[in-house]
Amino acid sequence: MVAAGVLALLLLIGFKVFTGFSNSFQKGSWALNTQNKLRNALTFVREEMQKATAMTVVSLSGTTVTEANYEFLLNSNDTLTGNATIAKWAICMPYVASDPDSPGATFRCELSLADGALIYKKTLEDGSDPKSKEKLYSGYKIIDNVSEIKLALEPFDPDNNTAGSLVSLNIKVVHPDSNAHPDAHVTAQTGAKVEVTVKREL
Repeated sequence: MVAAGVLALLLLIGFKVFTGFSNSFQKGSWALNTQNKLRNALTFVREEMQKATAMTVVSLSGTTVTEANYEFLLNSNDTLTGNATIAKWAICMPYVASDPDSPGATFRCELSLADGALIYKKTLEDGSDPKSKEKLYSGYKIIDNVSEIKLALEPFDPDNNTAGSLVSLNIKVVHPDSNAHPDAHVTAQTGAKVEVTVKREL
């Protein structure tokens, strides 16, 4: 009986050690995979934001740049934890008179946080893109399980007021099984250089 009790105790201890090791391994594997996904997600967001441009019309009489209604709009809160529009901006291809290869186009972009997912939309508002230089997105889920987004806005170069702005995002992603891994999370940050005017009006 004593031997059986000792054996049962050893088996129980072994099971707990195995379970703890398995959970630690799963947590570490998730963290590594999610960190890579988050870095890729932020690289995508940065590249799209850095395309923000005003409308340009090129004609025989000269070039006209219109920035009104083409500003980069950023959420006014420094921290987002629930559903919200993070940013809106325009990507404009120059409207060149009498050039069939550059007829001009305006794309409207929106980045939002919806039910824990980072969602991106890009639609063609005006003109045409005959060479399909810009890919359209309709509710594209960049990454999910986002619990917090921190936003920051500062001059890209404090000594040069024409250098544009630096829009920074710091994103926290949590484990999908919060009961089993309540403290598991990864964070990553990126900064996009935006050359149009940035307004914190959302």
